[in-house]
Amino acid sequence: MCCESSARDAWTLGYRVIMFADANATGRGRDHNATLHTIYRSFGDVRPTTDVLALIEDRVTD
Repeated sequence: MCCESSARDAWTLGYRVIMFADANATGRGRDHNATLHTIYRSFGDVRPTTDVLALIEDRVTD
């Protein structure tokens, strides 16, 4: 819930939210998937770490 709450707050403040799908965890897989679904549906992008790192690298080299 902490990461989801932070993502919601960031979205409310106008930030672009990207949640790392494989860098967050919870005790149960279904809770993890529910959070990722909620973020994707309403508050931001959900991507694996490798995709986010590639986006950062592309921005640095441009």
